[in-house]
Amino acid sequence: MKRHDPERWTLTRRRLAAFAAGLGAARSLGVLAAAPASPEPDLTLAEKAAALFITPVGGTVLTAEETAWLEQWRPSGVILVGANIGTPDETRALIAAIHATNPARPPLVAVDQEGGPVIRLAGDPAPGAAVMGTLPDDEVERLSAARVAFLQNYGIDVNFAPVADIAWTPDSAIAGRAFGSDPATVAAKVAAFERGAAGSVVATTAKHFPGHGRALVDSHEALPTIDLTTDEWLQTDGLPFQAAVRAGVPLVMMGHLRYNQWDDLPASLSPVATRMLRETLGFAGGIVTDDLGMGALSAYDPYDVVDLALMAGIDQVLYVTPAVPVENLIQHVVQAVEAGRLPESRLDASIARIAKATGRQP
Repeated sequence: MKRHDPERWTLTRRRLAAFAAGLGAARSLGVLAAAPASPEPDLTLAEKAAALFITPVGGTVLTAEETAWLEQWRPSGVILVGANIGTPDETRALIAAIHATNPARPPLVAVDQEGGPVIRLAGDPAPGAAVMGTLPDDEVERLSAARVAFLQNYGIDVNFAPVADIAWTPDSAIAGRAFGSDPATVAAKVAAFERGAAGSVVATTAKHFPGHGRALVDSHEALPTIDLTTDEWLQTDGLPFQAAVRAGVPLVMMGHLRYNQWDDLPASLSPVATRMLRETLGFAGGIVTDDLGMGALSAYDPYDVVDLALMAGIDQVLYVTPAVPVENLIQHVVQAVEAGRLPESRLDASIARIAKATGRQP
């Protein structure tokens, strides 16, 4: 967090002190309690820390330096963006090269393949959510199945879709990316989308929890604040996420949104938001952040961002535009465990949840 903001900096330090003492809100949520054994107990501490990170690569071909980095650090996954997409053959070769950097536990290759305005791979047989929102549920289910088959053909492991936000107004920051403006309709389409993807090796992700649709501010640029009570949320913006959980969505992405009646922290760093997802909605899958390098978090120190995310119970931290080298952040997590500020069982629990959610449970 910016050092010149004493009030917010003091608040963060208090939270981190509580975390270090084992007295933070996260412990009350059970996220720091005794956890299942790691699915791969032979992992070193550094490998466990890296198994919480999704990282970027530079271009359409994996460089020798990137190959060596992935082989050394062994992150949980790699995110592909527009700059990584070449011809279909080039993209398949890139994905295969990423997987080959860790044959024992290949990195999960993830994309944002929403359709419509957010698409990475051309030729997707399914349209965007705005179009699917006008179609019958069984057609949405069919199109979702077609999309995951399309992604599977490339070797993609994780798709950061569907968008479960409600585009309340035409000037919503999420307009054009959502299934619609009616909570019940959006919930039905999200459930249909998940039914269509069920059983695929491509894990889908409901985003951006707890809901971005009321915001006019784009979280890529700044942190939106949404004023909504829990009861109001449950009856409106929460409905599509409830539907996703009930339909068996394996992953949920936390958005950079401050729900000011819940917490002063963004949802991506908030134990209150995690509690809403885990306890109120009953979600047992993997929780991933939106890109932690986005403008919404620019006022936060990047190392504190990792601490707060883990304190909140996040399972995977995503970086498209890291503010500092990712290896420094991984080492920071290692140091937190070695110093006793973070139980190693906390890492084990997240590794186990992600492995189960993505179908890689041994």
